[in-house]
Amino acid sequence: MKIIHILGRGIEGCGVTRFTLEMKDWALTQGWDYKIYATKDKRWTRAKSHDLDENVIQQKFGNKPARGDVAFGVDNIIEDAKDADMVVVGSLPSKGHPDDCIENFTRLIDNIDTKVVMIQHDHKMMSIKRNAVLNETIKRADVIFSYSTKSPFMDYCRELGTDAALYNFCNGIDISTIKNEYWKPIEEQDPNHLKWIGRSAYWKGFDVLFDLYEKNAKNQELLFTLEGMERSIQFVDIRQKFDFNHPDADFDVKLEHNSKPYVFSAYKYTDMLERLSKCGFGFQLTYLQPEYIQNFIEFTHLEIVAAGCIPIFRKSYGDHCYHLQTGNAMTSDNDNGTIWLGEVGSDHSENMNLINQLRKDNVMRDEWRHKAYEYYHSHNSPDSSFNDFYNKAKEADKSINRPVDLGAFLG
Repeated sequence: MKIIHILGRGIEGCGVTRFTLEMKDWALTQGWDYKIYATKDKRWTRAKSHDLDENVIQQKFGNKPARGDVAFGVDNIIEDAKDADMVVVGSLPSKGHPDDCIENFTRLIDNIDTKVVMIQHDHKMMSIKRNAVLNETIKRADVIFSYSTKSPFMDYCRELGTDAALYNFCNGIDISTIKNEYWKPIEEQDPNHLKWIGRSAYWKGFDVLFDLYEKNAKNQELLFTLEGMERSIQFVDIRQKFDFNHPDADFDVKLEHNSKPYVFSAYKYTDMLERLSKCGFGFQLTYLQPEYIQNFIEFTHLEIVAAGCIPIFRKSYGDHCYHLQTGNAMTSDNDNGTIWLGEVGSDHSENMNLINQLRKDNVMRDEWRHKAYEYYHSHNSPDSSFNDFYNKAKEADKSINRPVDLGAFLG
């Protein structure tokens, strides 16, 4: 099996990059020929967050090579795709990419003769429409994947008249590899350290953390840290609304308990996991509307669990996310080892009491984190997620716009 995977936006270093690398690693274990071509016509803040191997080829898709470049443009990719079983388009160039990059990406899409599989990782149509070559790629695709078959993006594809097969998919990640490398004995964790992982976008839910801190955790011997809050347009507003220490990129700063939360900028992935594994609790507080979720949970949900922390997740998310094995909304399953936090303005006292109970009892906390690991590991293994993805992609016939299977979503 030969797969060409194209990242039109390039190596951003966020979830799309992580998904692509996880899929590539899994495919290589299957003995497949798997190559990733990523644009480098635009620079990204987190481009160096992950280690890349020889299967990831970064080149300018535009007509002018950078100094030292051997390959540029898209002719070599068109040639390489001729004997591929399928071409996976994992991201599109933004409208802010150089014109020649966008023009050549369009030519690339027009000149692929094999099956084209499009993945849409984004949730919001406002963000999706910032991509160039969107309609052209939808119309060319034989198969289209989104995290939910009920998402506005899937509705947009139908309105555009696509005859592609439409499916949902899940992130695939072998969290056992993270556990094996980073999981610490319970005695080596700081049970009073609570860490949030995300980005400086409000839908990532840092405001819920600050709400919990101000109402229930202030003046306690606790340490709150937030990683991934890089400077952005929104950061000016964040700085005005919330009170915090801001070491920025100085991850070696001395941290003090019973202090304002510490906010850090973009991190290197492996370094973040090492710091996270030493914490008692991990926050993932993403907000998404129900139609975006279906079975989807983010990598940071899984990384918190794999690193051995007690997960503190957003209740409104778990209410609408259905576990692939139990078929239940995650908040309704017993023994999932998760603390479910409410919205800004909620009464967090019951959850704060539970946090205090767990941080003072190593035996109880160790039992909880093992329950959480087993629960989320069974939801997102790469063998189930990626096998499902490629089985759908291989069997899909563009001549039939298949009816959407909503069984998993409807329970």
